[in-house]
Amino acid sequence: MPRHLRKQRRWSLIIIVMVLLGVIGVTITQATDWIDASFKDKQTTTAQSSSSSSSQVKSKSVNQVKLNVPLVNQMTTPRLYNGCEVSALTMLMNYANINVTKNQLAAKLTSVPLTYDNGEHGNPNYGFVGDISGDNPGLGVYHEPIYKLAKTQTSHVKDLTGSSFDTVIKQLELGRPVWTITTVSFAPVSTMQTWDTPQGSVKVTYDMHSVAIVGFNRTKKLIYINNPYGYKQQAVSWSSFKAAYNQMGKQAIVLTLPH
Repeated sequence: MPRHLRKQRRWSLIIIVMVLLGVIGVTITQATDWIDASFKDKQTTTAQSSSSSSSQVKSKSVNQVKLNVPLVNQMTTPRLYNGCEVSALTMLMNYANINVTKNQLAAKLTSVPLTYDNGEHGNPNYGFVGDISGDNPGLGVYHEPIYKLAKTQTSHVKDLTGSSFDTVIKQLELGRPVWTITTVSFAPVSTMQTWDTPQGSVKVTYDMHSVAIVGFNRTKKLIYINNPYGYKQQAVSWSSFKAAYNQMGKQAIVLTLPH
């Protein structure tokens, strides 16, 4: 073969090889980009799925709680005819392994007269109004004197008064029964009245009652209470009980001791 033809063939081969190398390089780069993109998409999808699953776990709520809180009957001898508030508190104490009786607590509870000489009434925010035993007329007591009474037994007491009913439910989910003021019907009442007291006006009703809230069932829309009248884990309407809770000033107390 003539020399000039051999040179032309050699350059043709070199050009072909260079073109092939270029094509292979572009293909490899495209493949690498595709793999990177696929990996990033998979990471994003996995992260989104993980975030969604985490969100679902966090938002999942407990359907039912039923705490086995000891029942204290205010009518058991020696009875406290008007002593539902200290009886309900005794249930919380006994559940927390604090050995105290309703009558021992009643003896330490501050009291105020039902009626003063000037016609004013006692203030349940300052003490038990009237006679807790029932030998003489009495009304009841609100959260602050009960909170102070609880503090004589343990420092692990929290006054949740003013908190929403959802806060009460969260305490139950933590395994803590809740002391509260409600009504005898566990629903709002039309018997509220305003009393003049030495400390100012206060809203009261003779239909007030106190219980230990011990559980709930979301599906059945029920609240479970230990009723000092002698009923353990009594089921009442969630909506009605919540409405009564709001009407009576959202009064609630818990013990934060481990059970």
